[in-house]
Amino acid sequence: MSETNSTNNTAISSSSYLSLKSTQAPSPAPQPQGFRPAWLFESSSETHSGSPRRICRICQMHEGEMVRPCDCAGTMGDVHEECLTKWVNMSHKKSCEICKSEYSQSGAQFKPLKEWTRPKFNFKNVFHLLLIVILSLLIAYVMCIMKERYFYKRVIERDMFSRPDDSGRIFLLAILGLAILNNVYTLTKSVIFYLKQQRQIRFVNKH
Repeated sequence: MSETNSTNNTAISSSSYLSLKSTQAPSPAPQPQGFRPAWLFESSSETHSGSPRRICRICQMHEGEMVRPCDCAGTMGDVHEECLTKWVNMSHKKSCEICKSEYSQSGAQFKPLKEWTRPKFNFKNVFHLLLIVILSLLIAYVMCIMKERYFYKRVIERDMFSRPDDSGRIFLLAILGLAILNNVYTLTKSVIFYLKQQRQIRFVNKH
């Protein structure tokens, strides 16, 4: 009877030992001397692989080619040509606001037609065009009246004195002509501004 009890106790202790052993986490395998994790190799290669990543100081993006057109050093010196072109066109400044040096550029050229932005026709542009058409029709009407009154034969060909109504028509033509010139000038400014936006300034490295 005692032998069977001792046998049972031995079986229970061995089974409990096996269950405890199975629940315990396996110990990590010993690493060879001088072993370094893979992530440590990646970080060290990033820190020792030449210059750091370049960031455009305007758009804060890494992609694309960048230039250093001014005397700014470090990350403040890198900038995309397209970003700097937009800034120069908006601010109308040809020098850097940080280092106060003039941007080094090789000229300006128009972008390819496929990269041009679509022109925006607002109410003001349509209003100016409509005014030009109306004023032109009024000028044509006044000149027809002057022709019917034989203004050209009386004043220009025969060198006669002009009548009061002739002077009024001449004054009206001058006013209408100035109004047309004013509207044409406003539209021309809009066209020039649009063309400037389609132009890209070529910047080069200053140093």
